Amino acid sequence: MPPISDARRVTLQTLLRLVRSEQRRRTMLLQRYDWTLHARPTQLPPPGDWKIWLILAGRGFGKTRAGAETIRRWVQSGQCQRIALIAQTIDEARSVMVEGNSGLLSVSAPWEGAVYEAQKKHVIWPNGTLATLYGAEHPEQLRGPQFDGAWIDEFAKFPDPEAILTQLFLSLRLGRHPRALITTTPRPIPALRALLTRQDTVVTRGSTFENADNLSQSFLDLARRQFEGMPLGDQELYGEMIEPPGTLWTSALIEERRLSQTPSLVRIVIGVDPALSHNAHSDETGIVVTGQDAQGSAYILADHSMQAPPEEWMRRVGEIYQAFSAHQVVLETNAGGDLLPALFKRFAPGISLKLVRAQKSKWTRAEPIALLYRQRKVFHVGTFPELERQMLTYTPHTAQSPDRMDALVWALSILCFEPYSVASVWSF
Repeated sequence: MPPISDARRVTLQTLLRLVRSEQRRRTMLLQRYDWTLHARPTQLPPPGDWKIWLILAGRGFGKTRAGAETIRRWVQSGQCQRIALIAQTIDEARSVMVEGNSGLLSVSAPWEGAVYEAQKKHVIWPNGTLATLYGAEHPEQLRGPQFDGAWIDEFAKFPDPEAILTQLFLSLRLGRHPRALITTTPRPIPALRALLTRQDTVVTRGSTFENADNLSQSFLDLARRQFEGMPLGDQELYGEMIEPPGTLWTSALIEERRLSQTPSLVRIVIGVDPALSHNAHSDETGIVVTGQDAQGSAYILADHSMQAPPEEWMRRVGEIYQAFSAHQVVLETNAGGDLLPALFKRFAPGISLKLVRAQKSKWTRAEPIALLYRQRKVFHVGTFPELERQMLTYTPHTAQSPDRMDALVWALSILCFEPYSVASVWSF
């Protein structure tokens, strides 16, 4: 074999350097767009069979990047082919979720082929997947379309977040397991509280400072100097839900004491806050089931509150009494007086009924019960969205009667502060 000339050797070495340089460039490019190499664990989708992934985090946490990368992952895996992108306005959806520094177009590799078609208000990929933009100010636009995935950004500032969720959940009906990602800095709004109580919601929490490596040091210094230690800082920097002033319960008080299974109980009490009228504007009858273990801890077991005529809710109380093998029904008699025991005897025979009469305000009656929560003596077995919404929003100035909360307060007052005595009940 003839020797390689110096010129040819130089040419081969040059080609080899070019090949290696190109390999390094491609490797660096692949690494640049490999989100798993750059994401913090809290920015990656959690495991499990969830329907809603709710990211509650401070400003600058990286919520938008997590949202865009999750959509990108759904598209690449084929998990989703019809996606809703929802911001407060269409312009925000475009400028933040699609074209922003951490939006879909910025995080997607050039070879993935994501294209934003402004006239049609959607992003399209070569595999045919469409992500359509919507503004929260027009929730009715979600009527008709159907999706297998959705991303909602800054949900807590929407003008009517309940309407958006209602329309979206009715539209998430494609595929085997449609899912929604919601990224937001929290605010104490009922719609967000309701999401937190859903069993199919997985919550990720995080602070601004977790993403310090990617944020301006001057911004971080200003944030600490002006907002740290203040309620606004807790919300905007640490992603904490700041409850309205003057409430007895907080989301944390309930969430930290939530159980999935019922322990062994020695006593069951059902609290009833009755409504005697029945029309479109009538209050509900609060019906809350509670239990107590041998150590004295209390448990919220069920909320069967309903809007119904007296004979119907009384029959229902009787059924619940039997189903739970309850020991007592605690009934407030301010509205019905002596009529209620007689009606119970007719419509729900066989129960032990304790009659109570409210002589103090709802707030005053509820204060010692809220204290039990702070003392870690009350736990929720499962989730009770409407009951918990009343607990988290009730103040002395609340206009609507918190019937579910009142039933809970009556039941726990008897369960925790009055020893059970056969002499204290009416038996039918």
